Amino acid sequence: MAMSGRQAPAICTGSRYEALQVMRAREAVLSGAMPPQGCVSEVIVESWQRSRDKRIDPGLPKAPVNEACLANARKDRTALLEAARPVLCEMEESLAEVGAMILLCSDSGVILHLGGASSVRDVGASINIVPGAVWDEDAVGTNAVGMALSLDRTVRIRNFEHYCEAVMPWSCVASPIHDPLDGQLIGVLDLSHCEQVFDDYARSLVLASSKRIEQALDCARLRGETMLIEAYLERSARQGSDGVLLLDRQGRLLRSNEHALEALRAYGVELTLRRGMALGGEWQAQGVWRAPAWLQPDWVRPIFQGQDYVGMLVRIPRLVRCAPALVDGPREPTAFAPEFAPEPDALDPRLRGHRGAAMRKAAMQAMRVAAVEVPVLLQGETGTGKEIMAQAIHRASKRAGKAFVAVNCGAIPRELLASELFGYVEGAFTGARRGGQAGKFEQADGGTLFLDELGELPLDLQPYLLRILEDGKVVRLGSDKPRAVNVRIVAATNRDLRSAMEEGSFRSDLYFRFRVGIHLPPLRERREDLDRYIDNALTEVAQRHGMVKTVSPALRAFLHGYDFPGNLRELHNLIEQMAVMSDGSELDLEHLPEHLHAAQVSCAAPACEMAPSMAPSAAPGMLKEIEWRTIVEALRLEQGNRSRAARRLGISRTTLYRRLLGGEQVR
Repeated sequence: MAMSGRQAPAICTGSRYEALQVMRAREAVLSGAMPPQGCVSEVIVESWQRSRDKRIDPGLPKAPVNEACLANARKDRTALLEAARPVLCEMEESLAEVGAMILLCSDSGVILHLGGASSVRDVGASINIVPGAVWDEDAVGTNAVGMALSLDRTVRIRNFEHYCEAVMPWSCVASPIHDPLDGQLIGVLDLSHCEQVFDDYARSLVLASSKRIEQALDCARLRGETMLIEAYLERSARQGSDGVLLLDRQGRLLRSNEHALEALRAYGVELTLRRGMALGGEWQAQGVWRAPAWLQPDWVRPIFQGQDYVGMLVRIPRLVRCAPALVDGPREPTAFAPEFAPEPDALDPRLRGHRGAAMRKAAMQAMRVAAVEVPVLLQGETGTGKEIMAQAIHRASKRAGKAFVAVNCGAIPRELLASELFGYVEGAFTGARRGGQAGKFEQADGGTLFLDELGELPLDLQPYLLRILEDGKVVRLGSDKPRAVNVRIVAATNRDLRSAMEEGSFRSDLYFRFRVGIHLPPLRERREDLDRYIDNALTEVAQRHGMVKTVSPALRAFLHGYDFPGNLRELHNLIEQMAVMSDGSELDLEHLPEHLHAAQVSCAAPACEMAPSMAPSAAPGMLKEIEWRTIVEALRLEQGNRSRAARRLGISRTTLYRRLLGGEQVR
């Protein structure tokens, strides 16, 4: 039997006689008759009959694929995917050697994850054993995934026991996965092979692996529940006679206080509160919990563990008079989409306290994306601190504590870049290290990989990066064995990738993979924060070289006026160079490098109004001009307050007034 142009694998069964019996039994069911008793399991016959009654075509060449369904299913089953990842990685390594595949499916039969030998995956792709394909009974008839879902138990389906002919070369074992809290069926783990019939060991392996996934789910649930209960105990004690409910992230009840039932009844809500029950709302695919009509939005307080939304606390106020909700009749159900917008100060010490709106916006965006597992593209000029931002995102994410690996795509010779990124096996090329070497993706497994200068990635290597983003697999040079990697990718570029895409030097499908972008403004647009950057550079010099230095007001004014084409990197290098080359403890204009002595200072206009008579009529030389601008900058920073400006400059207010009127120089 041919399958989409590929040669079908040989069908192997326990014996030719058994295979013949199964084939005749299936043909009998398809014709509307009853098969001989004892030759096929009753549950398989019943599944054949259901498939026939649903008019599923036995000659269906492949399973249907629904990309939108895949996206929603992955979002709904994020916890399942996270819990299953270590188990799947472990199984995939051993299964690659025996030519089998492992599938993780949702409770609707959608393949969420697929792993195993690439040769077997290629054969499976011909009948759509691919992520996004639907393998429940309603779609493809009798199969292991569909029967595990319908029977809610571990099943083994061999060759001709499948309903559709295209699937008959395959032998499969599938086991359901349940939510530890309420026992709800949430997914299926399936092991498939196209050349041999699985024995009882395979059945035991899949069953044990599904139980391990359930245990991992339970551990994750307990961690989140511990956090929730701590919040509950802390806040419930402060609510007096108000009712308090503690819900998990799916809106299921974990705990309630002694006032909850009475408070609900006062609002006309009759519920029997029990652990694990849903409160009548609906958890939608878009990550929004559609609450029941009686639940008012101002009763709900989301709870976060780090950056992760883990549940909510519902405070039901004690009813003193008729509740508006009861007087006005029932309300429309309310949709709760948990918002998390922490202050940027929670992100990273180097991103705290920015005064400029542009950097505060960038820090806030970084805080948001740190909580979400999506590829991030940092854009900005050279030296704007993109790697610092990438490190901050890593430290604020749930991957904090794991590896942060940085690689500059533009600094490695093109012929070496592939081996650096993807690694290689022994003998892959002349000079390859004995035993091979892991690439940057494997080194960053579990953590974050920072791809600097992404725009310099050669066009012929871009499809490999795209593949890793899509299926989380990396193949070393000289090998065809995929290795699962769990990596968060943060990339950076100073190029306009959209223009590069239009020019054909950057793939559009890779460009659109980086859906989340953060723009880092150049230093010339961050003048409000320049003083802190100068102080940070001085601190870095002190830590690195043991040199404690200060910056004179005149030099500080010069730095405020200079445009810094090299941005933060240039500022840090400049401060370090001046510190190393100077003898005293204070850095001044005389310590500037030669090429900056003749630089034209361009400062922003002062924030305060000054009469024309206050401006220097003829400031001879650059030094006097800079001294004047020192005062202007101090006044701008202090929003025109001359007392505070004088304190900032280290002079008396009288001296400041005399200087403004054209008197003595600032000392």
